[in-house]
Amino acid sequence: MFKSKRYDDETLEHLKKVQMKILKYFIKVCEENDLTYFIYGGSLLGTIRHKGFIPWDDDIDVIMFRKDFEKLNKIFEEDIDEKYRFINVLNEETYHYTWGRLMLKNTVINEWWASQVDYTQNIFIDVFILDNIPKNGFKRFIHKWTSFSLNQLTMYAFLKFDNESKLKKIFQQAVHYLLRIIPISPYNIKKKCVKSFSKYQYEDCDEVCDFPAICQMPVYNKKDWIPPKKAQFEDIMVNVPNNYDKILKRSYGNYMELPPVESRFRPAPDEIDFGEY
Repeated sequence: MFKSKRYDDETLEHLKKVQMKILKYFIKVCEENDLTYFIYGGSLLGTIRHKGFIPWDDDIDVIMFRKDFEKLNKIFEEDIDEKYRFINVLNEETYHYTWGRLMLKNTVINEWWASQVDYTQNIFIDVFILDNIPKNGFKRFIHKWTSFSLNQLTMYAFLKFDNESKLKKIFQQAVHYLLRIIPISPYNIKKKCVKSFSKYQYEDCDEVCDFPAICQMPVYNKKDWIPPKKAQFEDIMVNVPNNYDKILKRSYGNYMELPPVESRFRPAPDEIDFGEY
Protein backbone atom coordinates (compact mmCIF):
# COMPACT_ATOMS: atom_id res chain seq x y z
CA MET A 1 0.00 0.00 0.00
CA PHE A 2 2.88 2.39 0.64
CA LYS A 3 4.24 3.89 -2.53
CA SER A 4 7.63 5.50 -2.97
CA LYS A 5 7.59 5.54 -6.76
CA ARG A 6 7.54 9.05 -8.19
CA TYR A 7 6.41 10.39 -11.53
CA ASP A 8 8.88 11.39 -14.16
CA ASP A 9 8.05 14.81 -15.62
CA GLU A 10 6.96 13.44 -18.99
CA THR A 11 4.48 10.96 -17.50
CA LEU A 12 2.98 13.52 -15.13
CA GLU A 13 2.46 16.05 -17.91
CA HIS A 14 0.95 13.37 -20.15
CA LEU A 15 -1.46 12.39 -17.37
CA LYS A 16 -2.55 16.01 -16.93
CA LYS A 17 -3.32 16.33 -20.64
CA VAL A 18 -5.51 13.23 -20.55
CA GLN A 19 -7.31 14.47 -17.43
CA MET A 20 -7.93 17.81 -19.12
CA LYS A 21 -9.64 15.93 -21.96
CA ILE A 22 -11.97 14.31 -19.42
CA LEU A 23 -12.61 17.61 -17.62
CA LYS A 24 -13.55 19.37 -20.87
CA TYR A 25 -16.07 16.64 -21.67
CA PHE A 26 -17.49 16.86 -18.13
CA ILE A 27 -17.91 20.64 -18.40
CA LYS A 28 -19.53 20.31 -21.83
CA VAL A 29 -22.15 17.92 -20.42
CA CYS A 30 -22.80 20.18 -17.41
CA GLU A 31 -23.22 23.28 -19.55
CA GLU A 32 -25.49 21.54 -22.04
CA ASN A 33 -27.74 20.32 -19.22
CA ASP A 34 -27.68 23.38 -16.95
CA LEU A 35 -25.85 21.56 -14.14
CA THR A 36 -23.79 23.48 -11.60
CA TYR A 37 -20.32 22.19 -10.76
CA PHE A 38 -17.28 23.65 -9.01
CA ILE A 39 -13.57 22.96 -9.22
CA TYR A 40 -12.72 21.55 -5.78
CA GLY A 41 -10.01 20.60 -3.31
CA GLY A 42 -6.46 20.68 -4.62
CA SER A 43 -7.73 21.57 -8.07
CA LEU A 44 -9.40 24.70 -6.65
CA LEU A 45 -6.19 25.57 -4.86
CA GLY A 46 -4.29 25.11 -8.12
CA THR A 47 -6.81 27.24 -10.01
CA ILE A 48 -6.36 30.21 -7.68
CA ARG A 49 -2.64 29.87 -6.92
CA HIS A 50 -1.31 28.52 -10.23
CA LYS A 51 -4.12 29.13 -12.76
CA GLY A 52 -4.16 25.40 -13.38
CA PHE A 53 -2.75 22.23 -11.85
CA ILE A 54 -0.60 22.46 -8.77
CA PRO A 55 2.68 21.63 -10.57
CA TRP A 56 3.22 18.37 -8.70
CA ASP A 57 -0.45 17.34 -8.51
CA ASP A 58 -1.79 14.37 -10.45
CA ASP A 59 -5.58 14.58 -10.38
CA ILE A 60 -8.61 16.80 -10.99
CA ASP A 61 -11.40 17.22 -8.46
CA VAL A 62 -14.83 18.70 -9.09
CA ILE A 63 -17.85 18.83 -6.80
CA MET A 64 -21.62 19.24 -7.25
CA PHE A 65 -24.67 19.61 -5.08
CA ARG A 66 -26.49 16.30 -4.62
CA LYS A 67 -29.38 17.27 -6.95
CA ASP A 68 -26.97 18.08 -9.78
CA PHE A 69 -24.94 14.91 -9.16
CA GLU A 70 -28.05 12.76 -9.42
CA LYS A 71 -29.10 14.50 -12.63
CA LEU A 72 -25.62 13.98 -14.05
CA ASN A 73 -25.72 10.31 -13.13
CA LYS A 74 -29.05 9.88 -14.91
CA ILE A 75 -27.75 11.69 -17.99
CA PHE A 76 -24.73 9.39 -18.15
CA GLU A 77 -26.94 6.32 -17.67
CA GLU A 78 -28.97 7.30 -20.72
CA ASP A 79 -26.39 8.93 -22.98
CA ILE A 80 -22.62 9.11 -22.62
CA ASP A 81 -19.90 9.49 -25.20
CA GLU A 82 -18.63 6.00 -26.01
CA LYS A 83 -15.09 7.02 -25.02
CA TYR A 84 -16.14 7.45 -21.38
CA ARG A 85 -17.83 5.70 -18.50
CA PHE A 86 -19.18 7.07 -15.24
CA ILE A 87 -19.05 4.96 -12.11
CA ASN A 88 -20.46 5.58 -8.67
CA VAL A 89 -20.90 3.63 -5.49
CA LEU A 90 -24.16 2.01 -6.61
CA ASN A 91 -23.54 1.20 -10.28
CA GLU A 92 -20.24 -0.68 -9.93
CA GLU A 93 -20.38 -3.70 -7.63
CA THR A 94 -16.92 -3.48 -6.06
CA TYR A 95 -16.35 0.29 -6.37
CA HIS A 96 -15.61 1.40 -2.83
CA TYR A 97 -15.63 5.19 -3.01
CA THR A 98 -18.83 7.12 -2.29
CA TRP A 99 -18.33 9.75 -4.98
CA GLY A 100 -18.31 9.45 -8.76
CA ARG A 101 -15.52 9.01 -11.26
CA LEU A 102 -15.69 9.96 -14.90
CA MET A 103 -13.26 7.67 -16.67
CA LEU A 104 -11.66 7.54 -20.11
CA LYS A 105 -11.94 4.02 -21.53
CA ASN A 106 -8.94 2.14 -22.90
CA THR A 107 -6.61 3.69 -20.35
CA VAL A 108 -5.41 2.25 -17.05
CA ILE A 109 -4.31 3.78 -13.76
CA ASN A 110 -3.91 1.16 -11.04
CA GLU A 111 -3.44 1.92 -7.37
CA TRP A 112 -2.44 -0.47 -4.56
CA TRP A 113 -5.98 -1.84 -4.23
CA ALA A 114 -6.45 -2.75 -7.94
CA SER A 115 -6.24 -6.52 -7.36
CA GLN A 116 -9.00 -6.35 -4.74
CA VAL A 117 -11.74 -5.09 -7.06
CA ASP A 118 -13.46 -6.55 -10.13
CA TYR A 119 -13.24 -3.59 -12.49
CA THR A 120 -10.46 -1.82 -14.37
CA GLN A 121 -9.79 1.71 -13.21
CA ASN A 122 -9.28 4.01 -16.14
CA ILE A 123 -7.74 7.48 -15.95
CA PHE A 124 -10.40 9.65 -14.31
CA ILE A 125 -11.54 12.86 -12.69
CA ASP A 126 -13.25 12.69 -9.29
CA VAL A 127 -16.80 14.04 -8.99
CA PHE A 128 -17.51 14.75 -5.32
CA ILE A 129 -20.88 15.61 -3.78
CA LEU A 130 -22.06 18.41 -1.50
CA ASP A 131 -24.77 17.13 0.85
CA ASN A 132 -27.06 19.10 3.14
CA ILE A 133 -26.30 19.35 6.86
CA PRO A 134 -29.27 19.94 9.24
CA LYS A 135 -29.46 23.10 11.33
CA ASN A 136 -30.25 21.34 14.61
CA GLY A 137 -26.99 20.67 16.51
CA PHE A 138 -27.93 17.21 17.79
CA LYS A 139 -29.24 16.07 14.39
CA ARG A 140 -26.11 17.46 12.77
CA PHE A 141 -23.82 15.52 15.13
CA ILE A 142 -25.67 12.24 14.54
CA HIS A 143 -25.90 12.80 10.79
CA LYS A 144 -22.25 13.72 10.44
CA TRP A 145 -20.81 10.77 12.29
CA THR A 146 -23.31 8.19 11.03
CA SER A 147 -22.50 9.22 7.46
CA PHE A 148 -18.76 9.27 8.05
CA SER A 149 -18.85 5.83 9.72
CA LEU A 150 -20.87 4.31 6.89
CA ASN A 151 -18.41 5.78 4.41
CA GLN A 152 -15.54 4.06 6.22
CA LEU A 153 -17.45 0.77 6.40
CA THR A 154 -18.05 0.95 2.65
CA MET A 155 -14.30 1.04 2.06
CA TYR A 156 -13.48 -1.59 4.68
CA ALA A 157 -16.09 -3.95 3.22
CA PHE A 158 -14.14 -4.18 -0.04
CA LEU A 159 -10.53 -3.45 0.79
CA LYS A 160 -8.00 -5.06 3.06
CA PHE A 161 -5.92 -2.10 4.17
CA ASP A 162 -2.29 -2.07 5.09
CA ASN A 163 -1.16 0.81 7.28
CA GLU A 164 2.02 2.24 8.76
CA SER A 165 0.29 2.33 12.13
CA LYS A 166 0.09 -1.25 13.41
CA LEU A 167 -2.85 -0.42 15.66
CA LYS A 168 -4.79 1.15 12.80
CA LYS A 169 -3.91 -1.78 10.53
CA ILE A 170 -5.24 -4.29 13.09
CA PHE A 171 -8.48 -2.31 13.45
CA GLN A 172 -9.03 -1.88 9.72
CA GLN A 173 -8.36 -5.51 8.88
CA ALA A 174 -10.50 -6.72 11.78
CA VAL A 175 -13.42 -4.67 10.48
CA HIS A 176 -12.75 -5.94 6.93
CA TYR A 177 -12.95 -9.61 7.99
CA LEU A 178 -15.92 -8.97 10.31
CA LEU A 179 -17.88 -7.43 7.45
CA ARG A 180 -17.15 -10.53 5.40
CA ILE A 181 -18.86 -12.85 7.87
CA ILE A 182 -21.83 -10.84 9.16
CA PRO A 183 -25.13 -11.35 7.28
CA ILE A 184 -25.18 -8.03 5.43
CA SER A 185 -23.90 -7.55 1.92
CA PRO A 186 -21.34 -4.86 1.09
CA TYR A 187 -23.82 -3.50 -1.46
CA ASN A 188 -26.40 -2.94 1.28
CA ILE A 189 -23.81 -1.05 3.29
CA LYS A 190 -23.29 1.16 0.24
CA LYS A 191 -27.04 1.79 -0.03
CA LYS A 192 -27.28 2.71 3.65
CA CYS A 193 -24.34 5.07 3.18
CA VAL A 194 -25.90 6.92 0.25
CA LYS A 195 -29.23 7.07 2.09
CA SER A 196 -27.51 8.63 5.09
CA PHE A 197 -25.56 11.15 2.99
CA SER A 198 -28.72 12.35 1.24
CA LYS A 199 -31.07 12.23 4.24
CA TYR A 200 -31.63 16.00 4.30
CA GLN A 201 -31.48 16.54 0.55
CA TYR A 202 -34.96 18.05 0.32
CA GLU A 203 -34.83 20.10 3.54
CA ASP A 204 -34.01 23.78 3.80
CA CYS A 205 -30.43 23.67 5.03
CA ASP A 206 -27.92 26.52 5.08
CA GLU A 207 -24.81 24.35 5.18
CA VAL A 208 -23.32 21.51 3.18
CA CYS A 209 -20.34 19.17 3.40
CA ASP A 210 -18.37 16.53 1.55
CA PHE A 211 -18.95 13.57 3.88
CA PRO A 212 -15.98 11.36 2.86
CA ALA A 213 -13.66 14.29 3.67
CA ILE A 214 -15.51 15.53 6.76
CA CYS A 215 -12.46 15.00 9.00
CA GLN A 216 -10.18 16.98 6.66
CA MET A 217 -12.53 19.49 5.06
CA PRO A 218 -14.93 21.75 6.99
CA VAL A 219 -18.67 22.25 6.77
CA TYR A 220 -19.48 25.04 4.29
CA ASN A 221 -22.21 27.65 3.98
CA LYS A 222 -24.13 27.30 0.71
CA LYS A 223 -23.87 31.05 0.17
CA ASP A 224 -20.09 30.69 -0.17
CA TRP A 225 -20.60 28.45 -3.22
CA ILE A 226 -23.34 30.07 -5.26
CA PRO A 227 -23.51 31.63 -7.71
CA PRO A 228 -20.24 30.27 -9.14
CA LYS A 229 -17.55 32.54 -10.55
CA LYS A 230 -15.24 31.86 -13.47
CA ALA A 231 -11.47 31.41 -13.18
CA GLN A 232 -8.71 30.14 -15.42
CA PHE A 233 -7.61 26.52 -15.19
CA GLU A 234 -4.88 25.75 -17.72
CA ASP A 235 -6.36 26.70 -21.13
CA ILE A 236 -10.05 26.90 -20.12
CA MET A 237 -12.34 28.83 -17.78
CA VAL A 238 -13.97 26.82 -15.00
CA ASN A 239 -16.49 27.35 -12.20
CA VAL A 240 -15.11 28.20 -8.77
CA PRO A 241 -17.07 28.89 -5.56
CA ASN A 242 -18.38 32.42 -5.16
CA ASN A 243 -16.34 32.93 -1.99
CA TYR A 244 -13.40 30.71 -2.91
CA ASP A 245 -11.09 32.67 -0.61
CA LYS A 246 -13.11 31.72 2.48
CA ILE A 247 -13.38 28.10 1.39
CA LEU A 248 -9.66 27.78 0.68
CA LYS A 249 -8.68 29.47 3.95
CA ARG A 250 -10.91 27.13 5.94
CA SER A 251 -9.47 24.11 4.15
CA TYR A 252 -5.80 25.07 3.76
CA GLY A 253 -5.07 28.12 5.90
CA ASN A 254 -2.56 30.40 4.13
CA TYR A 255 -3.18 28.71 0.81
CA MET A 256 -1.00 31.05 -1.26
CA GLU A 257 2.11 29.89 0.59
CA LEU A 258 3.90 27.00 -1.09
CA PRO A 259 4.64 23.88 0.98
CA PRO A 260 8.25 22.86 1.73
CA VAL A 261 10.17 21.59 -1.29
CA GLU A 262 10.31 18.05 0.11
CA SER A 263 6.49 17.94 0.17
CA ARG A 264 6.05 18.96 -3.45
CA PHE A 265 5.35 15.55 -4.97
CA ARG A 266 2.63 12.96 -5.37
CA PRO A 267 3.43 9.23 -5.37
CA ALA A 268 2.88 7.63 -8.75
CA PRO A 269 0.38 4.78 -9.25
CA ASP A 270 1.51 1.18 -9.54
CA GLU A 271 0.58 1.11 -13.23
CA ILE A 272 -0.40 3.70 -15.81
CA ASP A 273 -1.26 3.10 -19.46
CA PHE A 274 -2.39 5.96 -21.71
CA GLY A 275 -3.57 3.63 -24.48
CA GLU A 276 -4.24 5.58 -27.68
CA TYR A 277 -4.12 8.90 -25.81
